[in-house]
Amino acid sequence: MNEKGVRLAVFFVLGMIMGSVFVSIYIGRQIDHLTQENEVLLRQQEQLQDELNHLKESMGEREKEVVSSIETHIAITGGSLTRLEENAVILAIDKQVQQWLEPLKGQEVKKLNHLLIPQIIDNRTVEVAGTSYRLSVKLVVSGPELVFYLEAKMEKGARPVDARGQA
Repeated sequence: MNEKGVRLAVFFVLGMIMGSVFVSIYIGRQIDHLTQENEVLLRQQEQLQDELNHLKESMGEREKEVVSSIETHIAITGGSLTRLEENAVILAIDKQVQQWLEPLKGQEVKKLNHLLIPQIIDNRTVEVAGTSYRLSVKLVVSGPELVFYLEAKMEKGARPVDARGQA
């Protein structure tokens, strides 16, 4: 084989390697996105199943409004995170907040102390992948579905950490 043929074969192999690297990076991003979307959908499924269970329990008590679900809307401030990292932090904070608020489910809405409900969450700290976030309650909408609007502020001295816990 002459020198021109060898050179052509080397460029062809190099092109195949570079193409496979770019395809791997592209597919990796899609897998990360789909994995996170799957986690969000699983969390929503858990919440809807829990809501359904509470509604089934309260069917006998139609005249009483009971808390059947808790919804959170979380805004992250105080740091620069990628969309993937931010979504991972929001999922972790949402899971912790849901655990804190679980005792409210099944309670009668009229009997809840609406002034104390925000205090369950306000000024609490959640650690996600080595970074601390201080929660503050911006708004609580009370009814059979409690809706919380929260702000999670990255605490000073903390450094942004990605969703896999790496610095």
